[in-house]
Amino acid sequence: MIIEQVLFYTVKLEELRQFYGDTLGMKVSAINPLEEAFTLWAGSTKMIFKQWNTASEAEKKDIEPFYHFAWMIPTNQFQQAKQWAALRVTLSTDGERDQTYSNNWDSHSLYFEDPAGNIVELIAHHRENNEQERAFSMADILQVCEIGLVSEDVPAAVHELEKAGLSRWGEGSDTFSPVGDRNGLFIVVKKERVWFFSNQKARIFPLEATIHQVGKLRFKGNDSNFAAYSATGVSM
Repeated sequence: MIIEQVLFYTVKLEELRQFYGDTLGMKVSAINPLEEAFTLWAGSTKMIFKQWNTASEAEKKDIEPFYHFAWMIPTNQFQQAKQWAALRVTLSTDGERDQTYSNNWDSHSLYFEDPAGNIVELIAHHRENNEQERAFSMADILQVCEIGLVSEDVPAAVHELEKAGLSRWGEGSDTFSPVGDRNGLFIVVKKERVWFFSNQKARIFPLEATIHQVGKLRFKGNDSNFAAYSATGVSM
């Protein structure tokens, strides 16, 4: 599946714009004062960060949205990407490890967090034919290939995504289930599950994702159920 666009919410709009533009050197737009949002491009995927406006001042003190997403990088550039990232951010660790290899996926990953606590992953899938010979730079980020989705009921959420035309990828469980394929995945996890290479527990926040040949999926971000979908913009 191809993730064409994704929209996340944040309480740190200007900090994120500076981080992605200045620290990482990505192409970012100015903040649109009417929409209270800015845009950046991660390869072929358009990413939008929008100001999070809650219902009350009390909520603002306690609720700061954060998400997990992954950028695909060329299969042969993982170590170059790691060196590049380590000069700009603090790599997340799991014990003494600052990278991981998945036998099931045949992939290498590293993680770091942005100023809003978003868990950013760089992943090289070694079964993809996407090698690059030049030195790694932000221009070699190919696309957003993972978006974390948090649910009280993972199997039910996966079922709704299947109804929208997506397929589960590999084996899942009641707490973790990937939907899509290597080019694009929803990583559906149970609320309160600790994110990999992080001490943050998964929480439910709204987001939108536009999937090629599927349409815009809206995830409301309430605790009553997962909240998603459809090619015609229907929300659940």
